[in-house]
Amino acid sequence: MLPAYRDRAASPADVAAVVELLRAHELADHGRVTADWDEIVRFVWRDPTFDIQEDGWIVERGGVPVAFAGVFHEDVDTGETSTSWVASPPMDRADGVLPFLVDRLMARARERGARSLRHLVYRNDDAHRTAVLERGFRRVRSDWTMHREIAPDGPDAGAPDGIRFATLAEHPDQLGLYRADQEAFAEHFGFSPESFEVWRQRRFDADDDRSRWLLALEGDQIVAFLCEVVGGEVAQVAALGTREPWRGRGIGSALLRRAFAVMAGAGHREVTLWVDAQNETGAVGLYERVGMRPIVVDDTYQLELAP
Repeated sequence: MLPAYRDRAASPADVAAVVELLRAHELADHGRVTADWDEIVRFVWRDPTFDIQEDGWIVERGGVPVAFAGVFHEDVDTGETSTSWVASPPMDRADGVLPFLVDRLMARARERGARSLRHLVYRNDDAHRTAVLERGFRRVRSDWTMHREIAPDGPDAGAPDGIRFATLAEHPDQLGLYRADQEAFAEHFGFSPESFEVWRQRRFDADDDRSRWLLALEGDQIVAFLCEVVGGEVAQVAALGTREPWRGRGIGSALLRRAFAVMAGAGHREVTLWVDAQNETGAVGLYERVGMRPIVVDDTYQLELAP
């Protein structure tokens, strides 16, 4: 890394700076912001597998943050797989900064005993892709950002027969939501089961608005759920899952249409979500049926780490 740059451990005080780096990196590559990065950074910061001072790094030039990197464990129980990412806007990227951060992530993953490391690379970021390929990473997945416009008078077909909708604030069953989440995502790429306490620590803090979780109930049982994020520049579906016995009944589509109506009512005119393009549960087809289309394709690379 060039002498003009220095690295340091990240800290909780860096939230705003990291958010701006993520926004700038996405704007440079995608031409637009597709997510509420403030929400995502705060979600990661409270992840029990992420120690901000041990697992996050800032690179500065003249005392100003110009890049960030972080690594955390997806698999809490075994620690076999770590996930990492870098925010390094090209306008502030100098020779050596990005490779330095990728090397730092690899070293930290090995230090924590991970057997493999996954890393997200934006599709148009050739320098980033070159850095990971030179280190032995291989592409294992494509990730889509899907999008659609919404309007206040858009359709909301209501709940399917035998199903009613409620928010988590109205039906405060976090344990039931946890069980539905673990079942709905069990088939997904990279899924690792986690305890209720870890799951709850990842997703909730004292200030979280429980009304952003929309639940589909059969009786009092949670059979599907949707989490929406509406605080940023664009509304986003952060999570959507249906338990296997209830799939094929239109519950996921109905939850999405209800969320679109709520988002539009709050003044949003577009909505995005992220999805694994090879999702095994048919999620891409579901999103296409409610009018969403891919606007960005990015890639996940994976490196097997020597024991």
